This record gives sequence, C-alpha cells and structure tokens, in this order.
Amino acid sequence: MDNHFVYTLLIIVFCVSLTNCRKENKNMQIESGEPIKKVIVEAYINGIHGTQDENIVRNGFHKDFNMLVLQDNNIDKVNVDEWLKRIQKMKMDNPELWNAKTTYKFVLIDVTGSSAVAKLDVYKGQTHFSTDYMLLYKFEDGWKIVSKIFNIPQN
Repeated sequence: MDNHFVYTLLIIVFCVSLTNCRKENKNMQIESGEPIKKVIVEAYINGIHGTQDENIVRNGFHKDFNMLVLQDNNIDKVNVDEWLKRIQKMKMDNPELWNAKTTYKFVLIDVTGSSAVAKLDVYKGQTHFSTDYMLLYKFEDGWKIVSKIFNIPQN
C-alpha cells in the first residue's frame, strides 16, 4: 500500500473519532441536567407547589437549605420548615391561586462537576408566579437543592 494512502486513511479515522467524542461529550452535558431537573420537579414543583408533603420536600432539599428573600433592602434566610409554614399562610390568603395548576419551564441548567444552577419560570394557572434560581450540590445520595433566590414578576 502507498504510504500516502495509509496516512490519509489514518487522518480520516482520527477526525471521525474526534467528531464522535465531541458528540458524546455534548450528549453527556445535556443528559447531566436531567437529574437536576428531576430533583427540582419532585421536591420543588410537586412538593412545595403541590402537596407540601414534608417527605417529598426533604428528599430534594438539603437539611441546611436556605431560601434568600430580599425584603426591605435586607436578606431574610428561610429554611424549609419556615417556608412550609409561609406556604400554608399564602394558601389561606389566596386559595384560588394555590389551587390553580402549577406549570414550569426550565430556562437554564448549568452543571460544573458537583455544582449546579437552575433557572426556571413557575406559573400558577395563567399567572407567572416566579422566576427561581436554584443552587444544587451533588452529595453521596444525589443532587440536593441547597439555596434559592427568586423574583416575583409585576403582573
């Protein structure tokens, strides 16, 4: 065989392999967001916005979770227990809103190693309820939400 032909063949094989590696890498990055979405949907959407079942919520939120609430130019740290109490009050104050179907749209999932951030828009019925920024860490037992900030749209 001609050396030129062998070199050309090797270069083609190398380029095809490199292209396939890049495709697999991109697929892995896309797939890596799925476990984060799963935790958020189960613990936050179904747990917090749905049943408020403490077991469901606690499965996805770390025990040291804090929601940071901007109020009167100060930051209020709210743990899961306090948050669940606040939700009960919000449900009593506005049952129509809290009985509406909750939907959501993930805007961003960014994962770097064992850290992740997710941005999602949450709707109750036709009302844009909030834009949430969730911070997550991956622990031995999986991904956990460790903090949250949010924006309430001016409807």
